[in-house]
Amino acid sequence: MSRFKVELQALPAQKFTARLGSFTLTIELQWMARAEVFRVNIFTAQGAPLTAGRYLLPGADLLASLYPPPGANYGSLMLVGDMATPANLGINNMLVWADE
Repeated sequence: MSRFKVELQALPAQKFTARLGSFTLTIELQWMARAEVFRVNIFTAQGAPLTAGRYLLPGADLLASLYPPPGANYGSLMLVGDMATPANLGINNMLVWADE
């Protein structure tokens, strides 16, 4: 099993690309002040949406229950550590990808 940390910045909104195994995905994070949670949108390298509006919660797999193309396995991507806020994102927690 391969695991690695996806770099995050302590910002209320960010968009970045991440190499997850053989796939490059674009990840958008937006802080929702009223709900006090980050909303996550994930796109393929070609810009096709994989998921939108998922919440960034500790232990929740952001790539679960996707319908990838045949033969594509994106693995899992989850927040490990404290509940994310704009002040502690990437400091008291980390986004971890695993290929299983």
